[in-house]
Amino acid sequence: MKYKQYRNIGCGIIGSGAIESAHRTVIQKRMKQAGQRWSYKGAKNMLRLRIISMNKQWAKVIDVLKEPKIKKSA
Repeated sequence: MKYKQYRNIGCGIIGSGAIESAHRTVIQKRMKQAGQRWSYKGAKNMLRLRIISMNKQWAKVIDVLKEPKIKKSA
């Protein structure tokens, strides 16, 4: 992180605390439970769902799922 550059343009307090907290809350709390094993694809999908949940965006997911599927012709 370019702390000096951001400070010079007036970004105020800059630190990694918020990112570390989000990592603990969003990722570790769900992904590091006892006995869990994750494939790369499974972990990626779970994190996407976790982020959607934390951002309270389930309505958008439901809307996408309700959209009619268009079949591709062969």
